[in-house]
Amino acid sequence: MKNRSVLLLGAILLLGGSCSKRLVHPEFETHALDTLLCGKGSSCKIEYRFVSIRNAAKSPALEAVEQANIGYFFQLEDFSGSEQQAVQTSLTEIQTNYLSEGLAPEGVEYEISVEAEGAVVDSLLSYVITRAGYTGGAHGMYGTECHTYSLRDGFELSLADLFPEEVLQRLDGVIREKIAAQYDAPMDDALAQEGFFPEYIAPTENFLITPEGITFYYNPYDIGCYALGAVTVTLSRDELNAFRSGE
Repeated sequence: MKNRSVLLLGAILLLGGSCSKRLVHPEFETHALDTLLCGKGSSCKIEYRFVSIRNAAKSPALEAVEQANIGYFFQLEDFSGSEQQAVQTSLTEIQTNYLSEGLAPEGVEYEISVEAEGAVVDSLLSYVITRAGYTGGAHGMYGTECHTYSLRDGFELSLADLFPEEVLQRLDGVIREKIAAQYDAPMDDALAQEGFFPEYIAPTENFLITPEGITFYYNPYDIGCYALGAVTVTLSRDELNAFRSGE
């Protein structure tokens, strides 16, 4: 794990392309589905924009990533099967969980919208899922979900794979400082007044790696109240390089 961490951190910071030439790069394509499910006096409008890896069969790593993405996108835990099977399973679950007789009040109109985007940064593949909709309660919900994989083996990466322990320990303080600066709230009391839950502010596994650096995504309720909205914290390549050098 330690050797892989060093290599991957170098890939993020340096974004070298020499070894990525030996990798099979994904060819992305979007599959759209728009449908309306109906129950007894209620309905659910569904919009899916699933990004598939067209050439997944050319690489065991890409096959593993594609299977993981299917499960994440359609919210099917431990699912193993094709995209088409996942679609049918997902629609059946929505029908059962929201539109079965006796569950949904008459006249309720639910909405579920999910879209994805894939990208490659050197030897890493990122897959971002954006959700929005209304499935009951006082208000709708939305959120962004990021997954990062190694193109070498198809494994999904965590922060522990990307950063040594000493960097992770410093990262906690840097994220808190950046949030405090963004909201002009240097103390926990001030953060709480803005709607934050200060005790929950910490590095999140919901991160996106780009050529410019790394961005951490906090969805509503992750580190603050719904009214606060989504919060993002970005560390540039220069800041990551400073971490690596111990500055």
